[in-house]
Amino acid sequence: MSVETPSTPDATIGTLPDPHIEDRVASQPAAHGAAVQAVFNDAGRDLALYSAVHQLWYDIVGDRDEEPGIAAAVDHNDLPWLDAPTSGREWVVQLTSSRWKAGTGTGDDYSAYYKYDLTLRERDEEGDLHKTGKACSLRVIPQFDDLNYEDGSELTLQYGDGSLVRCSTTWADSADEVEGRMLDVLEIVLDVDRGRLLEDREPDSRRLTDAEAHHRFDIGWKRQVIEVMDQTQELIAYGGMSEIEAHQYRQREGYLEALLDADRWHLLGFERTTYDIELKCYQAAGWTEIPREDPAHHPKLEASFAGVDGDGALPHVDDWDEVMSVLHSIVSAHLEWAGVGRDELVADDYQPGPASPDYRYAHPCGRREQLRERYEAVGTEIHREALKANTQAVYDILRVIATESGASYDTLEERTGLARSTIRYHVSRLAEVGVAEKVSNPVLVVFPSLAVLNEAEDILRRIYPDDQVDDMIDRAEKRRERREERDDPSSVDDLEESDDQDDAGDGDRRRDSEWAYFHDLSLEPHQLANALEREYLDGDEVRVRTDRRDWVE
Repeated sequence: MSVETPSTPDATIGTLPDPHIEDRVASQPAAHGAAVQAVFNDAGRDLALYSAVHQLWYDIVGDRDEEPGIAAAVDHNDLPWLDAPTSGREWVVQLTSSRWKAGTGTGDDYSAYYKYDLTLRERDEEGDLHKTGKACSLRVIPQFDDLNYEDGSELTLQYGDGSLVRCSTTWADSADEVEGRMLDVLEIVLDVDRGRLLEDREPDSRRLTDAEAHHRFDIGWKRQVIEVMDQTQELIAYGGMSEIEAHQYRQREGYLEALLDADRWHLLGFERTTYDIELKCYQAAGWTEIPREDPAHHPKLEASFAGVDGDGALPHVDDWDEVMSVLHSIVSAHLEWAGVGRDELVADDYQPGPASPDYRYAHPCGRREQLRERYEAVGTEIHREALKANTQAVYDILRVIATESGASYDTLEERTGLARSTIRYHVSRLAEVGVAEKVSNPVLVVFPSLAVLNEAEDILRRIYPDDQVDDMIDRAEKRRERREERDDPSSVDDLEESDDQDDAGDGDRRRDSEWAYFHDLSLEPHQLANALEREYLDGDEVRVRTDRRDWVE
């Protein structure tokens, strides 16, 4: 039986319908972590900030085996942004060091410089140090004009010479707050005048290196939120061929975490940016052992500034409001798409959850139409792949993935009777056109989302309506029997209807393996490497002579 295949462009390159924007009111996501940096052009002073911290380390630590040292004790009454410490503890600033990427000299005479971290901690009566939800840490890095990398190449000083300071902190509502905390810690630890710091600070060097916004929501909505994130990943990749990175970790009871990092959010209707934005859903380690009444049992949805590509400039601190506006809107839109309302938000010690203030944001509409366009394109690819000429191999692979809601290579090999190399080849092709994904380790082959899974099940039923489980079992047994009859049972075994036709429709594969020298092939080195990496070729299909080159061993 044949089925007409719809005709649309390649599923991995498409155009999404333009969304329209509506103003919506939602609970404002809480600002979580944030970080800024600044260069202090103080190399001409008697003691630059970096040199002062370097000397302080020698005075109070002196040996890396003795780290951390305590650079200062802190009275929370002197800092309006710092809460009282836990009973029986006090606030201190610890000092640690680590090797940096630049130094002086070359070869055997190379000497690396170190970067220093000043980190807020609580210290108990026994002297043990503790992390808290209120965090603040400064990293001090040299920016001197005589520094170079170990290979001798010069270090580029983008904002002049002196000292680079990066401040990372939590629960700050503005860039001014983060910068203020940086100056506070420097004043306390180094006893330096604030006026001098402001005089030395290079205005253009004041840049955002991190910004985050999130809501904590009831765990009962986690699957819906993850599904919406999967859909967003599909739409961004389909609509722009963007730089996109997605990591998904599955547990038996669902997702533990999902993370999406992309640079084309404007395709969905969000404001266009010059930087990447990361969206992730995550929970505290060991959350299953935490009672449901504890906020830490419930997940967070967090959007964060994820850096810039290439030589692009980090956002200036003056752009804080614009950056946070985009992050807020991405969190709020995804929660709305997942059906998470104010009543499903969860408060904790640092943010009020359902009591968060209202704010107005630009909400992208038209997601249903965008998803329909994407899934119709995926459906077209499923049709094409399942109806490969002269074979039902790809159909059988898709059917197993659909039946099992995701299948390992072992399961695919057992259920289809195909060789592992053949399965890897077809799975890699399916992943390239957006029909399937390879996740986790060992590899699990899945459809990109539940919507695609449902679509695939329907398409596969319609393609071969009379195909039964026994029919696929028979095909698997015949494939195994044919492979056992060959001289090389491990070879790619796409033979299907006869020994002269293969599953890729070549109709020309010989039984005996043929080998050729690499220089006789019309193949570039990077193409070979790409084929191995994408599993178009297995390791046992490429030979390398080792007796002439010791380094090959």
